[in-house]
Amino acid sequence: MQNVKKISIIWSKKFALNKFFVKIQEKYFINFVKMENKINNLAKDFFENLGIKHDFIEVIKKEENIYLIKIQTEDSGKLIGPHGKNLDAVSSILKLIILKNIENSDNLRIYLEVNDYLKSKDDRLKDFIISKVKFVEKTGKDLKMPFFSAYDRKKIHDIVANYGNESIFTQSIGEGKERRIHICKAEKKLSIDIDSLDI
Repeated sequence: MQNVKKISIIWSKKFALNKFFVKIQEKYFINFVKMENKINNLAKDFFENLGIKHDFIEVIKKEENIYLIKIQTEDSGKLIGPHGKNLDAVSSILKLIILKNIENSDNLRIYLEVNDYLKSKDDRLKDFIISKVKFVEKTGKDLKMPFFSAYDRKKIHDIVANYGNESIFTQSIGEGKERRIHICKAEKKLSIDIDSLDI
């Protein structure tokens, strides 16, 4: 009889614990959906106020506190501009509006994707950076890259880190508009122990 009581207590504790975790997951999911909906509504209002007609707007959670706003529009030229300059400005303004209108959003990171522009730009950037990494591998010479936005610098660091050659690394040097990425080849350090007996 005592064994039955023990088993019933264990099961009731397990059930209570499972119920607790389900509530936490539901709360997290509801907050996640609320955050996506808030961002989506703010983005729709923003683009309507700009007079940008769109086929759809979608908010995708990429990682914790990182959201991608995807918009499909015929007005992509207005939003992207020459070499993506308008996209940077529009994206910055949209981020400010979102951060101002959503509570506890200080550490949110928002990216704006217009007609898959960032994806194609990222693909071109990856090809360019891999060609530079191969140059550094072959020659052993460090390369100082031209100015890149913070978004692109992060991408470059990731591309080089995932390239597969641990002797090649990146570092950012400078501040503000002077901040540049350097692609470098690490010096090999010999792990030979030499003491006075060897000399």
